[in-house]
Amino acid sequence: MKIAFIYIAEPYQCYHTASVASALAAIPGHDVVEYYSFPETVEHLSRIRQALDVPALPLKAFPKSLKARLLKRARRLDRERLVVLRENIVELNQYDAVVATEYTAGVLKEMGLAGPKLILLMHGAGDRYVNDEHLVREFDLTLVPGPKVESYFQDKGLLRPETTRVVGYPKFDVFEAVQREKTISFANGRPFALYNPHYQRKLTSASGWMMPLIRGFKAQSDYNLVVAPHIKTFHRGFGIRERQLRRQRSPEVMVDTGSSAMLDMTYTSQAALYIGDVSSQVYEFLGIPRPCVFLNPRKLPWRDDPYFLHWTLGDVVEDLDDLMPAIARAQERHALYRPAALSPGAGKAVSRNLWRAAAGGVPACGRCHRAVHDCSMSALSIRGN
Repeated sequence: MKIAFIYIAEPYQCYHTASVASALAAIPGHDVVEYYSFPETVEHLSRIRQALDVPALPLKAFPKSLKARLLKRARRLDRERLVVLRENIVELNQYDAVVATEYTAGVLKEMGLAGPKLILLMHGAGDRYVNDEHLVREFDLTLVPGPKVESYFQDKGLLRPETTRVVGYPKFDVFEAVQREKTISFANGRPFALYNPHYQRKLTSASGWMMPLIRGFKAQSDYNLVVAPHIKTFHRGFGIRERQLRRQRSPEVMVDTGSSAMLDMTYTSQAALYIGDVSSQVYEFLGIPRPCVFLNPRKLPWRDDPYFLHWTLGDVVEDLDDLMPAIARAQERHALYRPAALSPGAGKAVSRNLWRAAAGGVPACGRCHRAVHDCSMSALSIRGN
């Protein structure tokens, strides 16, 4: 059986699926090849395999036309991704199954993918609406992290029970392997807060509140600050944004614009406080319940909106003057939100164990193997048709 894993965006994707690819490759009769678009992905895959103590897998760079290379140079990465997929249909059609980790790959069938089963192993477990999520209906099998995501897509008519499996969060398998590599510490010994804004312009808090937040942390003495925006924040601008942000570094402020720690849960596992808006990384942080503060500078009407369910787990700040006071009292007020984050409860969805609903709640050692089983069965079925 020939199975292709495709990484068509930044290296963050391989942290969600590399353990699954390795487990599949260990099954006799399974030939797994990984395709990548970003050269940096190779280094991340090597790091993951060393941490997991498993062999490297065959790797192929997606061949790219001049058009695709020019689009990447211009940082038109969404368009480049579609061009690369279209140009590699013949290559991918030789496999029994193609496994992707983002909705965009749903266009492959329209582009001519005819033979392989198309499998989606979702990355992230967040609440926000994604523009291309309608493409999830194009996959032959969809592996979701938890019942929250499963119910969301089934309620919208995008998934059917017979083509959906809840498999947990395979990224946790990778985290457990790599977490020993790096401990985040500051010379002053204080705990650190993580500021993790999303990249979408209509939802991010970064554009107006990042600099006041950094100044506020420099003026207080309770926490250090790690600023680690979503990696896609730096798609455009030819490095200008990165350079401007790195100028804000100080003894109490660490700025990360692209290291592996942004991708492998180093920050979300070690931070004492989470500050953000709509990034799904909040659910990685909530694996160990700790205080959260959510930023809503646009005063979006979020209450009773399922796209903002995670905002029920911490104070939501809508006025800049309230930002640092909310951070100062976050630890104290965590007692008000901890039951919602931790205990099953009854009745309304906000009183459920949101982390378990988001990330599946199965033992970490079983996540990868459940995903492997479902991938294998789907790939095998096409050979029997």
